Amino acid sequence: MSGNDPGLSRLVKALESSAREIDVTFARAGSQLGEGLGLFEGLKERLSTLSAELSGDEIARAGTTLSGLAGELRAINDGLHDETGVLQALATHSKDASQALERLLEHMRLITILARSARIEAVSVQAAGRDFGDFTSEIVALTTQAQRTIQNCARDHDHLSALLGSALAAQRDFEGRYGQALSGLAGNLEQTLAAVAERQQRSVSLTSSAALHSGKIAMAAGGAIIALQSGDSIRQRLEHVIAALRLLAAVSGGTGPGADLDAEERGAAGLVLRRLQAAQLDESAQTLAQDADAIESALALLAGDTAGLLDLVRSLYQGDSGRSGSFLADLEAELAQASDLLGKCDRARSGVDRVTDALSTVLETCQETVAGLAGTVSNIVLIGMNAGLRAARIGTGGRSLVVIAQELKFAADQVASDAAQLTPTFAEMQQASAGLKRGGRLDAAHFAALDEAMRGSLAAMRQTGDRLGATLGQLTREGGGFGTVVAEARLSFSNAGAMSDLIASGAVELARSVADREMPDRAGLAERLRGFVDQHVWPNYTMVGERAIHQAVAGLLLPAGAGGATPAVVVQAAADDLDDILF
Repeated sequence: MSGNDPGLSRLVKALESSAREIDVTFARAGSQLGEGLGLFEGLKERLSTLSAELSGDEIARAGTTLSGLAGELRAINDGLHDETGVLQALATHSKDASQALERLLEHMRLITILARSARIEAVSVQAAGRDFGDFTSEIVALTTQAQRTIQNCARDHDHLSALLGSALAAQRDFEGRYGQALSGLAGNLEQTLAAVAERQQRSVSLTSSAALHSGKIAMAAGGAIIALQSGDSIRQRLEHVIAALRLLAAVSGGTGPGADLDAEERGAAGLVLRRLQAAQLDESAQTLAQDADAIESALALLAGDTAGLLDLVRSLYQGDSGRSGSFLADLEAELAQASDLLGKCDRARSGVDRVTDALSTVLETCQETVAGLAGTVSNIVLIGMNAGLRAARIGTGGRSLVVIAQELKFAADQVASDAAQLTPTFAEMQQASAGLKRGGRLDAAHFAALDEAMRGSLAAMRQTGDRLGATLGQLTREGGGFGTVVAEARLSFSNAGAMSDLIASGAVELARSVADREMPDRAGLAERLRGFVDQHVWPNYTMVGERAIHQAVAGLLLPAGAGGATPAVVVQAAADDLDDILF
């Protein structure tokens, strides 16, 4: 074989290029993976921050307060319905009272007319020698006073009726417009808060899930780093093969170490060297392919698990819209609606408060009027009866006064009857009004406290959402950076399979070149060649695997004589034991 074998030269150059590329590829991928692990540490820190933020006391307290708000909204809705019923009952009783007061005024107007008629008749009777002026004057005074009192009561009651009508209309309008909105908002708020609580529970489980992902990622990274360390050993193997192939070229050309060999020995040495290096290249190709597969699998796992971890986080902290903190944005919108409804409730409640304030005064005045009216009526009846009796004694001249006295008594009885009806009506109104004054009613102070608590909780939620959004944004950026680094490492390693195939093809080429050749059967040749390879090839090996392959191939081509193993193998035994530890 000529020392200028072009195929051998091409193979050496190809292997040199592969060795350099393997060295660069493995080093670059290792550097990128190291950078990625640094980013991953940042990812884990962000995850801890997110989990602590969502499960923190601040958002828990805000959630409790807002859960109470949902209950308050339902209570407002129920309270609206109850207050509408109270206002309706008051309006019904007020209508009955208005009718009774109107009848009272009619009766009092009649009594006033009768009293004036009595005064006129008393003048005629006085002309006959009887003085009824005192009686009639007293009746007129009592009647005028009673009429004025009833008119004041009726006026106040009309004002109350107008307030009742206005409050009832406003209440019905508000209940019709917003009653369902209150209960619907309470339901939505409870659902949103349930989603927050569910996210808080998932946030706790996220910690264990993140730990599982982190463990898998760390194991994959560790495996990739270990596999990447094999790049140096593959490069060394290729360098040893290249050195052996250069030795082969020298042997074939009869130069250098091969100068002392005759033609037959050079041919046999070439056979041994080709088969030895074919085996070494084949093993290197297999190792590179296995390491490349392991590294690709590890990098794929890194990419997939990191993406899965980020998806897990995004699904937890983002809503359906994909915005960070969108579930808090939904809550904020609901609370803004709640604040608007609370303001409308407060304005609607002010009409009820005006009714409540007026009701107490009007009922007290009217009840006093009715109570005093009984005495006035009794006095009018008594005075009229006395005047009638005295007029009856006069005879025909006092007959008119007798008739007037009877009519006064009838009118007074009507007043007493209507006044008696007013008493239970006002009592029923008083009893119904208690529903507007009950303890714990949603008054202005209660609405103000609700709104303040709601706004404070909303502010806490918003601050938490802002922090969540910022942390999630940072997590996304770091996760994207980590994914980019892993993708670059995978891209850097994409040609590892091609390099493995190239090395394997070199092994095939070497093996094919001596496939039909046999070792010469010459005495002492095997021992001489064994000494040659032990001197020029064996010392280059730095790994146990290389020596094992060498021994296996040399054992077949150059069987040992009766003396046992070659001295080189014996001398290297201790070193091999050390290699088992180091490599």
